[in-house]
Amino acid sequence: MKEFFESLPINPALDPISIKKYKGYDLAAPASFWNASDELRAAIAGGCGPGGFGDVFVPDRMYGLNMVAACAIHDWCFAVWNTKAGFKQANELFKNNMIRINSQHEGYAFITALRSRRIKKYYLAVRFGGEPSYYDSHLQYV
Repeated sequence: MKEFFESLPINPALDPISIKKYKGYDLAAPASFWNASDELRAAIAGGCGPGGFGDVFVPDRMYGLNMVAACAIHDWCFAVWNTKAGFKQANELFKNNMIRINSQHEGYAFITALRSRRIKKYYLAVRFGGEPSYYDSHLQYV
């Protein structure tokens, strides 16, 4: 694990995106995520909120549907990338993965629509408020 942390940050242009199964869903993530061990992923990626009391305001579930898989990939990108383009790409992956989870889950159309609204809120929160966390995130691992 130490060698991986010493290689940070990774240039997102050199970390291609592909779609694979993760936690039961077809999700998009960079090669560095797919190639990492479960132990390394767990060390970097957490839930949807910032941790502690902040998790009350940013729950892992949207109307009963667990979004931790999308949040874990987003956390990963924040931890290993460190460019402006990477910030934008991480947030787009986050939004697209939440949409994938929502669309791959069968349920009532009304609840799916409510989740779609919440997905937009999560995306806008990281897009407009997540930049400081993005540039500082990888520093905790080096």
